[in-house]
Amino acid sequence: MQLRDATALVTGASGGIGAVTARLLRERGANLVLHGRDAARLGALADELGARTVTADLAEDGAARHLADQVGPVDIVVHNAGIGLRKPFAETDPDTVDRLLRVNLTAPLQLTRALLPPMLEAGRGHIAFVASIAGRTGVAQESVYAATKAGLLGFADSLHLELAGTGVTVSTISPGAVDTGFWLARGSAYHRKVPRPIPAERVAGLLVADIEAGGGARVVPRWLRTAEVAQALAPRAYRRLAARFDN
Repeated sequence: MQLRDATALVTGASGGIGAVTARLLRERGANLVLHGRDAARLGALADELGARTVTADLAEDGAARHLADQVGPVDIVVHNAGIGLRKPFAETDPDTVDRLLRVNLTAPLQLTRALLPPMLEAGRGHIAFVASIAGRTGVAQESVYAATKAGLLGFADSLHLELAGTGVTVSTISPGAVDTGFWLARGSAYHRKVPRPIPAERVAGLLVADIEAGGGARVVPRWLRTAEVAQALAPRAYRRLAARFDN
């Protein structure tokens, strides 16, 4: 994927992985449209990078389709916007469940649906999804968040197969813990000793590399794939072991 002069939409670009990704894309010559909810932080980044901005809360009905209308045709979409939650499912408010589903899963699907046809017509484009290791192995106290990321990965993998040969490529990146403001925003600090949080710059660098390469399904750090393998090969043993360390 040629980044120079390509138009890229980055959702959730107010900070963290989204902001770093936006900077890297701009360094490689892409023209940016930045989405976020924090107008002040988004505006400051846009001034730095010479980008357009669209402020929207993707939890609102029709927000993703409205965002697509405002953005117009793009060559690259980075689905980075997302919210987290650490809370027992039985104590989770139903409205909170709906909000996580809308922001983390429904919005990326609706936004992709709106922006994909022009890519197909042009015969080029890339759709990148920022998922999570939680969507691959499950995490106690984060069942709703894990479900949204698992759904996102299933959609992305299926879309990759569907778009083979069209010129439009798909990538996913599933980080473990990342050192960003995500934990503060979800209302619960990161509490595990393993995996240790990694810099947003590392995740964003790999994400952009996969966009340029035209696809990928990456887990960061790579050793976290061992959890997936263990879960697949010995599911009962994996569940017993995970239950000891995951609460």
